[in-house]
Amino acid sequence: MSRMNELYKKMIAFDKGDAKRIQHFTKVHNFARLIGQEEHLDEKTQYILEAAALVHDIGIRPAMEKYGNCNGKLQEQEGPAYAEEMLKGLGFAPDVIERVAYLVGHHHTYTDIDGLDYQILVEADFLVNYFEDGLDEESIKASVKKIFRTETGKTIARDMFYPEEFQMSETWAQDGLQDLEDWIEEQGIYIRQ
Repeated sequence: MSRMNELYKKMIAFDKGDAKRIQHFTKVHNFARLIGQEEHLDEKTQYILEAAALVHDIGIRPAMEKYGNCNGKLQEQEGPAYAEEMLKGLGFAPDVIERVAYLVGHHHTYTDIDGLDYQILVEADFLVNYFEDGLDEESIKASVKKIFRTETGKTIARDMFYPEEFQMSETWAQDGLQDLEDWIEEQGIYIRQ
């Protein structure tokens, strides 16, 4: 079994009994994988991104146990040590562990984003949170405009939450008939009335 699948299983066990949390990191991982592939990340960056997506919220449970709160800053504070321990136990390379821990420790910080792995992790987390938190369309649009940088992430957000609707003119039927009549005339077809 691949190391990534082992990490996936470890995270499911870590969050056992919390279907919402497991569903969350599963969806974030899937969006991160898709965006990373579509944005043509190199193999190592994609690998780091996917590992980080699986463990990005690993600090929630420890923060709740320690502080009775799991806000973003506490997740960033508590998560890296748990991520490092889990990744080390599965034999991940030290440089991968270091970057994943960094991403876990910054995934709720939206300034000074350094690297596509970080950017895509943030976008994937937002895509899932928009839906899970039931954000309204205008809030989503404003957030996407401010935070999203990848074309793939922007397209997914638009297609999920505010697809462009087909705009019909008030005279669409008349315009269509006129176009048809013009075409018939161009073809030299005459219809008797």
